[in-house]
Amino acid sequence: MLKVSIGHSEELDSGDAIDEVLRQCHETLRELQPNAGLLFTGIDHNFELILNKIYEAYPELELIGCTTDGELSSLNGFAEDSIVLTLFYSDELRFKAGVADRVSEDPLTNIKNAIETAQSSLEHEPVLCITTPSTFNINFDVVIDGLQQVLGDTFPIFGGLAGDQWRFQGTYQFYRNNLFTDAAPFLIIAGPLLFSFGVESGWIPIGKKGIVTQAGERVIYKIGDQSALDYYKYYLGDDIGTENMLPVGDYPLAVFEDNESFYLRAVPSFDKVKGSLTVGTNIPEGVSVQITHTTRDKIIEAAKMSVNSAKTNYPGSNPLIAICFTCAARKQVLGTRIVEEYEVLKNNFPDLPVTGFYTYGEIGPLKRSKPSRLHQETFLSLLLGLE
Repeated sequence: MLKVSIGHSEELDSGDAIDEVLRQCHETLRELQPNAGLLFTGIDHNFELILNKIYEAYPELELIGCTTDGELSSLNGFAEDSIVLTLFYSDELRFKAGVADRVSEDPLTNIKNAIETAQSSLEHEPVLCITTPSTFNINFDVVIDGLQQVLGDTFPIFGGLAGDQWRFQGTYQFYRNNLFTDAAPFLIIAGPLLFSFGVESGWIPIGKKGIVTQAGERVIYKIGDQSALDYYKYYLGDDIGTENMLPVGDYPLAVFEDNESFYLRAVPSFDKVKGSLTVGTNIPEGVSVQITHTTRDKIIEAAKMSVNSAKTNYPGSNPLIAICFTCAARKQVLGTRIVEEYEVLKNNFPDLPVTGFYTYGEIGPLKRSKPSRLHQETFLSLLLGLE
């Protein structure tokens, strides 16, 4: 048995909001005590109050979560400044939450210790991990690689980076009733879980592929035998950008894992003197890259493709929840059409609990049995169930 309950409130007062959320969850669960939970909230809420009220109601809850750039659920659709709490009860699955703190200082050691501690009390073989890491002052790839190294090279890891509503000042992460600013909370699930997923962006490669020949920490200096900036100017013109800024989210780089599969890296700025590009996170030397572009229609179509992939590849007949991790940059580009992303989920899963948030980076593999990657500008849909 797996039972899912979702509470979602748009009340501005944090106390009123979490009271409404807990009432909604209780209406579904009744006397069942949930095993685990996911908490997604707007950045301006009183997090200590929210966490304390949750743990007054459910003192044994294995909870993780984070602040966001927008929340969504099957109760209220897309919202901002809201609170979404998703609770899981199962007598077949086992859940264990953990947290790696200070991931900007020593991510590999802290992640290894946190995962091993969590696994030691799980007593079952883990099958899937959900994580909601911090965003600023960390190397995202090292965090994901750290999780992957301990859990297994192709162990399925999904999630999203915490957000702060496009302020870029600081995010918060949640583990049980504790609040963090530099952490990677995670929820490990063990037991007979079935899952499927879809990963699509809608950004289309243009021009020719190039090989990254010189790169540093979040910087690309050369693509092929020309500067990275000249590579961009060849396709987009000498006058691209204003005051050293490329159009944020408009022309990310596709980083290819093979001839067809790629993940995206945002290119928020460049250096005219050095001819270099700043990227959202590291791009290793030797990989193939290609400039991409999109339209609003293509972004919505990609959401449909992501959901369709998850539905088609679900290994059973009856998924019990859809979880969505979608990018804050997509929200910026879509503008008033942002509600259409949620409508894709609603139209495909009219009777299914849906939860999710707008992230500063999405986490998941490109294909099943492949390592998880950090994505940007991407819509990731995840289905979970038992049959």
